[in-house]
Amino acid sequence: MTFRKESRNFMRLTAVLLSCVMAFQGIASGQDRQNLKIVVVEGEGTNNDIEAGSSQPPVVEVRDGNDQPVAGANVIFALPQRGPGGTFFGVWNKLNVVTNEQGRAAGNGFRANQTEGRFQIQVTAQEGDRTGTINITQNNVRPPDDLSRVVDPIRRFGHRKLIVGLAAGAIAGIVLAARGGNNSSSTTTPGTSITPGTISVGTPR
Repeated sequence: MTFRKESRNFMRLTAVLLSCVMAFQGIASGQDRQNLKIVVVEGEGTNNDIEAGSSQPPVVEVRDGNDQPVAGANVIFALPQRGPGGTFFGVWNKLNVVTNEQGRAAGNGFRANQTEGRFQIQVTAQEGDRTGTINITQNNVRPPDDLSRVVDPIRRFGHRKLIVGLAAGAIAGIVLAARGGNNSSSTTTPGTSITPGTISVGTPR
């Protein structure tokens, strides 16, 4: 009887040890499948000028536990649904991209909206059962008031009309200067006169 009890105890102890070994192997296997690492290449801390319409598309690189690039990973760029932020190609708040051979993915088509403020672009990567996530912070800003005073008239009237107006003003100044010189030194040829016209700049068509 004692032998049987000892045999049973031995078998139970063996089963417990086997369970511990299997659990340890599972943990080790899980460590081998470490989550993906996302590195921001471009776009972190960027100020998007919403008056000029300039925006910085985010670019990330996905790496594995050995810090090697992961090709073929699915990357999702997600923008805020309201407030400061923007859209991809003027339509979507989310964009799905697959990493290239260098493990990189870009949120092309990003355009900031007209709302000032700080926002975050959430980036999620997945490859098999491995995942990773990171946030990219950007800012939507407007230029200072003094710069807006210079930029707004150019946009309102257009570059061509502004150039024409400046050129006409320069011609008028030359004619007036020539008139002043003629009155003091030389005579004017009969029948010849130059009258500067009125310069007007209208609203853009």
